[in-house]
Amino acid sequence: MSRILKQSLIIDERPAHCCFLDPAETGAAGASIRWPLLLIHGLGCSSQAWGPALACLARQGLDQPVVAPDMPGYGHSTGSPHALGMDELADWCARLLDRLAIERAHLAGNSMGCQVALALARRHPERVGGIVLAGPTTGERCETVWRYLGGLLADGLREPMTYNGVLLRMYLQQGVRRYFATTRKMLADDPIAHAAEVRAPCLVVRGDGDAIVPEAVSRRLAGALPRGTFSQVENSAHAVQFHRPEAFIRLLLEFLAAITAVVPVP
Repeated sequence: MSRILKQSLIIDERPAHCCFLDPAETGAAGASIRWPLLLIHGLGCSSQAWGPALACLARQGLDQPVVAPDMPGYGHSTGSPHALGMDELADWCARLLDRLAIERAHLAGNSMGCQVALALARRHPERVGGIVLAGPTTGERCETVWRYLGGLLADGLREPMTYNGVLLRMYLQQGVRRYFATTRKMLADDPIAHAAEVRAPCLVVRGDGDAIVPEAVSRRLAGALPRGTFSQVENSAHAVQFHRPEAFIRLLLEFLAAITAVVPVP
C-alpha cells in the first residue's frame, strides 16, 4: 500500500499544490510502469478530481511515483493574473517535471486535461512515455460551446452525487471569471488538427454515459492519433476516473504495462 502525500512546491515563483503517491516501500511485487505518472485535471477542477483514482493506484504498489497537481489558478495553486491556454499549461507541467527532477513521465488527463496532455506531448515529446486520455475534449471544431454547456448540465445528472459536490467546490476555488476565460482558450485549441504531431502511444477512454464528449468524437481523436486506441467503460459518465476508478485504473495499468514492455531500456 503506497502513501498519498500533499505538498506545496514553488513553480514560477508561485505556490503549486500537489498530491503525491510514493512508491511502495515494502519491496512486495506490484505494478511496474517504468516511469512516473502525471495526472492532469480538467477545466475548473483540481487534484481532487483524481481522488478515487489515486486511492486505487495506492493499492497497486506501483514502482514509480504518481503526481497530481493543481495547475496554476486551480484548487490551491496560485495562478497568474490571466487565464492560461493549453500550450501554457503544458509548458507549466514541463516545469513541474523539472522541479521534481523527472525526465520522462506517463500522462493521464481528464476532459480539458487531455488537451493539456496532448500539447505537452507535442511540445516536449522527449518528456512523455504513454498517454491515457479520459473523456477528452477537442475544442469547438467538433463541438460548439452550447453543446459543451448542454452536455455539462446533462452529465451532472449522471455523475455520482459525491463527484458533483467535489466539482462544485473546485469550481468555486477557480472562480467564474477564470473559468470562462479558460473555456475560451480550451475551445480555441484543436487537438485533432495537431494529432499527427503526437508520437507517444495514446489510449482514449470514454464512459459510455458521457454526455459531454460523444463517442464519435472520442473515436475520431483516437483514429487521428498515429498510435491511438480507444476503449469504453460501461456505466460511467464523463469523469470516468472518479465514477468508475477501478475500471479506469485497470485499463490505464494494462496500457502502460503493454507499451513499456516493448520499449528498450536505455
